[in-house]
Amino acid sequence: MQNAIFLGMKFKEKKKPLTREKILSLIKSELSNAKILYATKEELIEILKNERKQKFLSEFERLNNQTNNEKIEEILDFIELITQKLDEKQAIVALQTGLSLLNKNRKDCIIEAKNILKEDGIYGNKTKASLYEACKNYNSRVIKKYILKGVLNNIIFNTKNEVNIDTQKLLQNTKLSLEEKI
Repeated sequence: MQNAIFLGMKFKEKKKPLTREKILSLIKSELSNAKILYATKEELIEILKNERKQKFLSEFERLNNQTNNEKIEEILDFIELITQKLDEKQAIVALQTGLSLLNKNRKDCIIEAKNILKEDGIYGNKTKASLYEACKNYNSRVIKKYILKGVLNNIIFNTKNEVNIDTQKLLQNTKLSLEEKI
């Protein structure tokens, strides 16, 4: 029953396509009612694209100026989110798997923190050192992407022989629910 923890995951519904109403709701605070009424769908989409571009640039700037402590705090918040969907042990295993993948599963690296981690679900000194070392070299978004890969990797290995579990659907739902938090 090790795999049963994946069955209780909570997922959001699939996103709906971008409609004129959705575009209006996203940019209404920026525009006057007259501009919204008389603007074409293409103009509204262009405004939305500019807003997303600004958001992307500010996020890029934020990621490049993070301190190691900010990175670690953001990653631990992401682990907490995974803990809510799975459990604490599986979240730490996903962290360990993700860090090992990020470090290319090295076995004989001079820097001990870059070697492969034992996936035991314990947030010990080796896991902390590996996370700190990763934060020195990567931004928090890259590390969270690898943690997501760890979650997906563990789902595959834990459910591949279970005939009652649709592994493909579980992977898709997990990816959708966690990818938006990266």
